Amino acid sequence: MKYELYFLNNIHDSMEMVNVELDPFLDLFSQGDFDELTVKHIILNLANCIELLIKYRLEQEHWTLIFSDLNKAKYSDYLVGDFISVDVKSGILRLKNICEMKYVFTASIHIYQYRNRLMHYTLNGTFDHIIKDIASAMQEIAEFVEKEVIEALPKQAQKDFQNSIADYRKYAVILKELKL
Repeated sequence: MKYELYFLNNIHDSMEMVNVELDPFLDLFSQGDFDELTVKHIILNLANCIELLIKYRLEQEHWTLIFSDLNKAKYSDYLVGDFISVDVKSGILRLKNICEMKYVFTASIHIYQYRNRLMHYTLNGTFDHIIKDIASAMQEIAEFVEKEVIEALPKQAQKDFQNSIADYRKYAVILKELKL
């Protein structure tokens, strides 16, 4: 039995997991409880979303741009997914230098750094700063998806992504207004 999960599905799933995690987080927060585990999952899913979106947009420009080392890009490896892909910071540089995009990914880079600390060491910081970065990264992602991704998607996917970015914008406002 063949099993295939499409790139767009993975991106949308990551976006939606952030939205799904935010509902219980905000419910608990309104009751005076700060759910650290949910914040961890939000960071991990948001970082995954950022990475996938950057790679998706680079792939739309040209498939070789998602390879870490452009000199090792082989189409046969690309087709089966057998390669080391570009990291987030290098991907952002390629978006700026090759695709000539002028986006600021400051909060998104912070989220990716939090992700790396969670996965490879320990995340230290203040909840206030982390929550503000989550909110700002959600705004950055919403803008990027709206301006650089949605137009090229199939109609149903456009609707799904539009709904997700509407939720991102809504939650970003709520998160920025939280008193921690």
